[in-house]
Amino acid sequence: MSVKKLDHIGIIVSDLDRAIETYENVLGLQVERIEDYGGGLLLIAFIPLGEVQLELIQPLKPGSAAWDFLQSHGEGIEHLAFAVDDLQMEWHRVLTHNIPVTDTEPRPGAGNTQICFLKREALCGVLGEFVASSVQEIRKT
Repeated sequence: MSVKKLDHIGIIVSDLDRAIETYENVLGLQVERIEDYGGGLLLIAFIPLGEVQLELIQPLKPGSAAWDFLQSHGEGIEHLAFAVDDLQMEWHRVLTHNIPVTDTEPRPGAGNTQICFLKREALCGVLGEFVASSVQEIRKT
């Protein structure tokens, strides 16, 4: 098992500017950066909080799980992301153990990461994400 730590908490929001203002005013936190992800699919603000980041995600149009989540559940926590030492090895392990997944292989994520998602039933109703902090951490098998 190569899970190192909780990397970030993905929070779906309907209005990123309003959400940023809320997190700044209520908690005194500051946004580190904002990223357009998926060619206009999502707008993501990254807020550092100790060793964990809050990831405020505004879906901009249909075509993502984040959009579907917002439409069916409204705003709220969508996923927990776990940093792993070796994404390829960890992904091979979950596939070998028939753990329910949404991705068939690692893919590019926000912030120059590689990611893979587990289905909610894999973690007792919580959408899980494995993340490697940079492409250099991905070992090809």
